[in-house]
Amino acid sequence: MEAPLDRAPAGTPATWTGLNCSVLFCDVAGFGDPSRDDDDRRVVREVTYAVLLAALEASGVPPSATYREDRGDGALVIVSPAVPTATLVDPLAGHLAVALRRHNHRASRAVRVQLRVALHVGPVTPDAEGLNGHVIIQTARLLEAPVLKAALADSGADLGFIVSPFVYDAFVAHLHGPIDPRAFERVSITVKETTTDAWMYVTGRSPVPAPAPAPASPHPDGPEGTTVFSGKVEVHGDMVLGNKIIHEH
Repeated sequence: MEAPLDRAPAGTPATWTGLNCSVLFCDVAGFGDPSRDDDDRRVVREVTYAVLLAALEASGVPPSATYREDRGDGALVIVSPAVPTATLVDPLAGHLAVALRRHNHRASRAVRVQLRVALHVGPVTPDAEGLNGHVIIQTARLLEAPVLKAALADSGADLGFIVSPFVYDAFVAHLHGPIDPRAFERVSITVKETTTDAWMYVTGRSPVPAPAPAPASPHPDGPEGTTVFSGKVEVHGDMVLGNKIIHEH
C-alpha cells in the first residue's frame, strides 16, 4: 500500500513510482554553528527556503512537479521525470547564486547562507515515511563530500553545487547557457561506504580574511633595557646589562 503524500508542501503523483526522478538535496553549511542562536537559525531557514523555491519557480519547475521533505538544515526535493534535469543545473544554479549573493551582501555573519546542493537522477518509491530509493542515499553522500565542505569553508563561497557523474555526462557537459561545463571540477569522494567521482561547481567566492598580524614590537631586537646575544658569547671581567654607573670617592 502506498503511503499518503498530501502532508508535504507538494505531492508526488503515484505515477512517478519507479521512474527516474531528479533528486535535489541542499543544506546550509555551518547551520549549527555555536555563534548562531535560535533566532538566527530561523532566519537562515526562511532565507534558504525562499531562495530555493524562488529559484525552482524561476527555472520553470512548478510546485506541482515537486515533492519536498524538510531536513532541518536543508531540504530534499524530488522533481518530476517530466522536468528536464538540465534545468536543475542551468538556470537553477544561476538563480540560486544570484539570490544568495544578494542576501549575503547585506547579511551579518550570523545569518549568512552558504548553500551546498547535490543533484542525482534515479528511481524513487513512496513508503510509510516518505520516499525511498538508493538514489536518495547516493545524493546525500554527494552532499556530505568533504571536498565540497572544504571548498566552501576555504573560499567563503555562496554556493557549492555537486552532481553525479551521470548528471554531468548526460546533462552538464552539453550545456550552452551561462554556466560553462568547464567550471565544474572533477573530484573523488569517500563518504561512509560510498566511494565515487563527482563534479563540483563553486560560485560566489568571498575569500575568508586572513588573521590580522600581531603588532610589531617597538624594540625588534628585544625589550628595552635588555641585551640580546646571538651565537657563542664569552665574557671576561664584569658585564653590566643596561647603564654601567661607577661611583668614585
